Amino acid sequence: MAMRHCWTLSVIATLGVSGTAVAQESETRESSPVEPVEMDVRAAHGMAGPQLAVGINLGLGAGYVYKDGTSRTGTREDLKITDAANASLPLMLELGYRFNPRFYAGLWGSWEKVFTKTNDISCPEGFDCNNSQWRFGPEGRFHFKPESGFDPWVGLAVGLEFLKSHVEGTTQVPVPGGGTVAANIDTQVTDRGPTFIRLSAGGDVRLTRYVAFGPIVTASLGSYTVRTGDQTLSIAGLPGQTSPVSAVDDGFHALFTLGVRGVFRTF
Repeated sequence: MAMRHCWTLSVIATLGVSGTAVAQESETRESSPVEPVEMDVRAAHGMAGPQLAVGINLGLGAGYVYKDGTSRTGTREDLKITDAANASLPLMLELGYRFNPRFYAGLWGSWEKVFTKTNDISCPEGFDCNNSQWRFGPEGRFHFKPESGFDPWVGLAVGLEFLKSHVEGTTQVPVPGGGTVAANIDTQVTDRGPTFIRLSAGGDVRLTRYVAFGPIVTASLGSYTVRTGDQTLSIAGLPGQTSPVSAVDDGFHALFTLGVRGVFRTF
């Protein structure tokens, strides 16, 4: 009887331990998120496909728009970015392909409204000044933690820059024989040149499997090497006179942006 009682207790104890282990295992399975495991598998064997991103940034610049240009008074002057603009608001678009979890290649582009600053060289007091810029080019990126909820990355790119300026207003111009008359000046200019290098860094915070959101910062070095455009001078009662804008020398500049972007992918 004692042996039978001991055997019964042993069976009950064994069943109790087994039941507890099964319950703990079940609780572990229920409480463990499936998504990180899925991300690990995708990061190791997949995460390849098209990727689209859009963003908005704040832009600042340093350096020169051009050097040795002709001012309204006929003197030769340099135009610095900090003298010509307060800031810019770039709207960014990216389209590319994620070849594997860590490597991305594609095209980047931006259009930015430039908030001009009144100055004696490019935007005199009382003139209507409207500036904007297009930038675009190829880019490659490296992702450090594609399996994580936050994936930091760095990028390297080159490109082209097109700065468009439209300045219009009324000023006094000298006339033969002495004196001045009121004249309307309408100037439209395009400055273009290469982006020699563009460095970018940021991070993607995964919101869903197909959507991420995060910060981006860029720094680039470029130069406007070609200037085209014309200037029309109109005096009341006389036909307008149009002439090409004067030649200038190249100057290097640096452009910086800080903003956020949303990423949409198919994998």
